[in-house]
Amino acid sequence: MRKVTFLAMLSLVFSQSIMGATSQLSDTTRCDSLLSHKFTTNLGKGDPEWNGIRNIRTVLPGILYRSGGNGSYNNLVARPNDGPMTFQGILNLYELGFDKVYYLYANRFTNQYPTEIRQLLNEVGIEYNSIVPVNDSLANVLMRSIYQTIESPEAGPILVHCWNGWHMSGLVSAYALRQFCDFNGEQAWEYWIKNTDGNDKGFSKIKTRIVNFQPDPALRLTKKQQSEYCPCVAEQ
Repeated sequence: MRKVTFLAMLSLVFSQSIMGATSQLSDTTRCDSLLSHKFTTNLGKGDPEWNGIRNIRTVLPGILYRSGGNGSYNNLVARPNDGPMTFQGILNLYELGFDKVYYLYANRFTNQYPTEIRQLLNEVGIEYNSIVPVNDSLANVLMRSIYQTIESPEAGPILVHCWNGWHMSGLVSAYALRQFCDFNGEQAWEYWIKNTDGNDKGFSKIKTRIVNFQPDPALRLTKKQQSEYCPCVAEQ
């Protein structure tokens, strides 16, 4: 039985409320609502459990979430925004049931999270690593990690985060929706735009990557898995 997390339960409750409240709207509108809803604001405001986490959104309920790191807005220990998540943020994610967190840049990572600290986190029960998806080979490392979580009943969710929760986390999430939920290139690009909170200008290279991404047939989900993890897509 899959580990149930507080955030996963909230995702489920929210998705059910959206599906009911918007039953007269188009499938596309409901899907947008599910994927765009934020559990914390751009300033990191939300439940105390999420301190250190900005703009957190559901991608695949119970499996994959995306966010920013909330460095400069952190009300406990403010840090430069262009760096990894605070230690408190990682511990909060552990308490919420997450198993893996991926920082999608390299800036400041080894300074703030040397090997000894990451080993300590592993011993506690949460992995924190930096993977910079500068090409699709590295992005596919993340896709395989997500697939392994889907295939592992006891696994907790994954969080991918960048600095603001807009661009690189959006890229990986768009890839995941293409890989696992049958989004086409234009749908995935529109998803990326809608979840940048208006910060979407000047990213033509990201558009090219999203539109040209080729899903790996070996990681394809069954229809049953898609109905469980891609609820808004299953109706399209």
